[in-house]
Amino acid sequence: MSSLIKYIQHFFVAKRKGHDVHSPFVFKLCEQVFYNNNVFYDFEKLNKVRHELLNNKSILEIKDLGAGSKKFVGTKRQVAEIAKSGISTRKQAELLYRLANFLQLENCIEVGGSLGLTSMYLALANPKKPVYVLEGSDALCQFAKNLFSQNQISNCKLIEGNFDQTLPDLLTQLKQVGLVYLDGNHTCEATMRYFHEILKTRNADTVIVLDDIYWSEDMTAAWKKIQTHEQVTCTIDLYHFGLVFFKQEFKEPVHLKLFIGAN
Repeated sequence: MSSLIKYIQHFFVAKRKGHDVHSPFVFKLCEQVFYNNNVFYDFEKLNKVRHELLNNKSILEIKDLGAGSKKFVGTKRQVAEIAKSGISTRKQAELLYRLANFLQLENCIEVGGSLGLTSMYLALANPKKPVYVLEGSDALCQFAKNLFSQNQISNCKLIEGNFDQTLPDLLTQLKQVGLVYLDGNHTCEATMRYFHEILKTRNADTVIVLDDIYWSEDMTAAWKKIQTHEQVTCTIDLYHFGLVFFKQEFKEPVHLKLFIGAN
């Protein structure tokens, strides 16, 4: 099924503006995160960085350890091309910022840091807490490291290596897991592997955000498996993102589709 058809289906099925949402927690999410159009002070700085990346003609040699890319061929990629098609859009990144700012959890893990721009959104949203940025490509790690330094981002902790190794290692070091943004290996097998690793150290406040849940049939299959997992109490389908919650306030599993507009 094409992405366009999936999006049209989501458009007609999903709720708007949190209508008919009975959970107080989800209603607050709708008000303060999903349908909040307030412009945060940090957005001006982040938009400036995005503009610079979109005009950066530098070439990076990318080592891709994940499912590959639908948009890029080969290993050499221009920074501007990655910024245009290989990272979260401005609207998506601002939603992640609002979510991290709203939750104010003890830490954040980003699996698939790429250029580091989305990492900056997460870091500035909760500046006193660490953001652990996992990235498999040496070139992208070095680029992100320089980006953080240039913009005085001190709470991003870069970890280079294969996610199959770096994620379990990090999770064993952390006493608790806060917000996890999975934007790395877009395969069902890898996504489920990371999900089960997170379950080992998650708590009731842990939130997992899956990127591109309709990127492929494989990713959609992973999303559906996670929705039916016995430990999951609530999921929210935003089309581009899938959010997973473990809060005990939900007496029965709640699964919502919300329409928050185009990209």
